[in-house]
Amino acid sequence: MQKDASTIRAELSMPFAPEDLEWRLQSTYEDRMKGWAVPYVTNRAIQDRLDDVVGPENWHNEFKPWHGTGKKEAQICGISIHFESRGYVTKWDGAEDTDIEAVKGGLSDSMKRAAVQWGVGRILYKMDMVWVDIEKRGKSWVIKDSERQKLDTAYLAMLKKLHLTTAKAGGVQSQLTPKSMADPAPSAEPPKAPAPSKPAAAPIEQKVTQLPTAKAPVWEYEIQKINIQTGMNGQKTSSMIFRGQDGKELRVFSRNVHEDLRPGARLIHVKLAVKKQDTVAFYMLESYELVTAMQQAA
Repeated sequence: MQKDASTIRAELSMPFAPEDLEWRLQSTYEDRMKGWAVPYVTNRAIQDRLDDVVGPENWHNEFKPWHGTGKKEAQICGISIHFESRGYVTKWDGAEDTDIEAVKGGLSDSMKRAAVQWGVGRILYKMDMVWVDIEKRGKSWVIKDSERQKLDTAYLAMLKKLHLTTAKAGGVQSQLTPKSMADPAPSAEPPKAPAPSKPAAAPIEQKVTQLPTAKAPVWEYEIQKINIQTGMNGQKTSSMIFRGQDGKELRVFSRNVHEDLRPGARLIHVKLAVKKQDTVAFYMLESYELVTAMQQAA
């Protein structure tokens, strides 16, 4: 008897065991031998998850080249799952070809994104980056093997906070894949994860507002959390959780790098634009004014 749609959805979205994740360097600080690490699900783990949940005979994938970016070639992947009452249902997503093994990289990344459409590995978008020790191997910087326990602990702590448990490990061993970037200036404390941006985007209008100290400053939003995502072409976007004074939260994206956009920062005169990509609507930060820490304490 085939599982119903809700059971399939729940089983596909189960968090992966730490053994089924790979960790990559999002950014490196070579002079300090440190970097920010983020988790990824391997394609093999995705295939195993689909086999386990619906059976290898009840799903398939399909790839199509996509030439509409104007920059790089791209690949689109569709993952189809068979449902007893509806037949095959397909969800699509795509990714640009990578700089190394271009088409293979595009195929792999597009399948991972298509899997997210089915809920596979989606929980990883809630994971903060982890500050780790790195080392040089050949021409590349990689995460030290000794940091693996730290990474697994951080991942499991995130799941515990969300009251989630992992599925049984599929036996896929992690691979620590390097990705380097330019060094920032040295600092005694771990640097803030860089607020990412797309180079072609118009700059955000930013000012620091000096509010009167006679009374507590008025603020519209406080940044609760920031997560940084890097596209296949190296372009970066920051995903932030804004909390209003009424306690309501919303997710806001920014295409520009601003060091003052960090957890705990309070903003006024915030201008948000509603954007739409395919059928998904989201908020994009266009302008804001920052309330300084000194003024918040006044």
